[in-house]
Amino acid sequence: MPSLYLFAPENDMALAFGGKHYTPPPVACTIAHDLSLLPLWYAEEENATVWSKQHITPDMRRALDLLGITSYATTQLPNDTTDCKPWGWSAYMTERLLRMGVTRTMLPDDASIDKIRLLSGRATTRNIILSLQEAGTGYPLPPLPTALTTGNEVEKYIASQQASILKSPWSSSGRGVWYVRNGYDEATARYAEGIIRKQGYIMGEVLQDKVSDLAMEFYSDGVSVRFAGYSLFETDERGAYTGNILDTNDALEQQIGSHIAPEHLHNTRKALEKILTTLIAPHYKGYMGVDMILYRNEQNDILLHPCIELNLRMSMGMVARIIADRYLSTNSKGTYRVAYNPDTTQLKELHNTLQQQHPLNIATRKITKGYLALTPIEDNTHYLAYIVVNE
Repeated sequence: MPSLYLFAPENDMALAFGGKHYTPPPVACTIAHDLSLLPLWYAEEENATVWSKQHITPDMRRALDLLGITSYATTQLPNDTTDCKPWGWSAYMTERLLRMGVTRTMLPDDASIDKIRLLSGRATTRNIILSLQEAGTGYPLPPLPTALTTGNEVEKYIASQQASILKSPWSSSGRGVWYVRNGYDEATARYAEGIIRKQGYIMGEVLQDKVSDLAMEFYSDGVSVRFAGYSLFETDERGAYTGNILDTNDALEQQIGSHIAPEHLHNTRKALEKILTTLIAPHYKGYMGVDMILYRNEQNDILLHPCIELNLRMSMGMVARIIADRYLSTNSKGTYRVAYNPDTTQLKELHNTLQQQHPLNIATRKITKGYLALTPIEDNTHYLAYIVVNE
């Protein structure tokens, strides 16, 4: 039966707020609007409904038809909707869906939402690493992150580390992250104490010499958690997401395995499936991602940090994973990007240039090569999701 999909990246900030009457900031509303058709490409069912005020362009419609995608966009809730699949869950999200006309029985109850919020906090990262230590992965793990509840605790933690980073319990896409560069100075104190006052604690972590970002994606059916694929992605200097590599799981595993022993990856994957089955599955259905990094230690060895954070929601990495698995031909690979430009005209120029440089070719419901805009550019669009595929 058809499900209702809703792209709502502001949900991470709504989790930080905690209540149901949340008003997202303008930038979050812009991202949510401009990329609202993204679920067309990852919806699981035929004839799934995507909630969006945007219109599917002729080029997008042509590609959707050639790929056999039957999902559609609407602002009217279909009578036969049986399930809701927003980007993530929060009290804000359930309230928003109720206002859209979704019946209460389709939504998680308040206790479930409270548990999802708790598990979405960065303190869960510490619990996962502790569980990995107990499981015995066979390789050295980084120091445990520490939950700090007072300014004095923050000051002592910073003094005990050569380099550290502070993270708010709930944040999104590189926000809520504070790099400690000058010890516990006035700016750091103001930031840390503000987060503690609003969210109850702040996480302190050892700052590692990062080589690259990656993630393992998982799916919970409410009973158990299974591995859903690798994600190799890029971030900007603030830690905000910019794009993913589109390739097979085997190819990504090979790329990661060129830096660390493959058995480290396999052991981590199996351990995380068990840990997340116990910790998450009883409380959550849907996709989730465990962000990781490869980093250099003091001996210049490259190691795996197996849990930077848990994203208890759909993620851009999972979108890229689904696109690569479903729609790329066997010998093709590419990149998935989210571009931003304050000038819509320049965004249109980027679109036209990529269209001319990389003509799209789809054969037997697979993309062999070319550029494809996954979201439309309208008169006031500032964000564009797209892929470029090469043979």
